Amino acid sequence: MDIEEQMNSFLVGTNCLISYTTTRSKIQSEKISGYIEDASNFQAEIIIISNIFTEFVYTLQSIYKVDSIFINHMLCDLLKNPGIKHQQGYFMDTILSVWPDKIKDYGDVVLAAAAFELKIPVLTFDKPFSRQLSLINIPYKLL
Repeated sequence: MDIEEQMNSFLVGTNCLISYTTTRSKIQSEKISGYIEDASNFQAEIIIISNIFTEFVYTLQSIYKVDSIFINHMLCDLLKNPGIKHQQGYFMDTILSVWPDKIKDYGDVVLAAAAFELKIPVLTFDKPFSRQLSLINIPYKLL
């Protein structure tokens, strides 16, 4: 199920953060930057769960070879944004109820479970993930 534009709180996945902080995709970077800008202007709230931070750091270190100190500074700056919040977001019962039958990727199911439990839609670039979310009635916005 797709969501309406008037919703102003969103969970973001690792790909959104990677696209925001790297040059891997100009189109994706522009799309997520609008949401981050809205968060900076108190027009939206971006929630990042702990698992996403873990995946983000791992990806920047292992794929992009970014220095850990630089990643630390990026995360500190990101969390200084008044519209960006950290949430633990690890709901084991919900995770295990949909993984691996309904959502195959473990990182995706952690995000989906948080969206379900917190009742906050997911921003994603991932079409297959959005289809899985749709099948289990978790709100999302495909960017």
